[in-house]
Amino acid sequence: MGHMSNKERISRAAEEARLTAAQKAEKTEKKAVKAPAASRPKRVVRPVRMKIIWEVCNGAGTAVKSFPYPDKAAAEAATDALTKSTSRTHILRATKIPME
Repeated sequence: MGHMSNKERISRAAEEARLTAAQKAEKTEKKAVKAPAASRPKRVVRPVRMKIIWEVCNGAGTAVKSFPYPDKAAAEAATDALTKSTSRTHILRATKIPME
């Protein structure tokens, strides 16, 4: 085969580009035939109601006793009693838990 002229190279490249474009168009037509997936209704997330309780915790943060929110005085008394009886620090913290 002899040398190709520039005009022949350009026409060959254009023909190859046209063929690849036609092949891509066929592939997209095949993909377009698929039916779209049905959308699912979004799940409604109901907020969880929370309540506050008092927890008497040891030095590591582990809850030792728990008291309802209105009984803060009893929780403070239990904290002081545990601190004195064990000679280790106990703390009182408010914690949110889900309502039953």
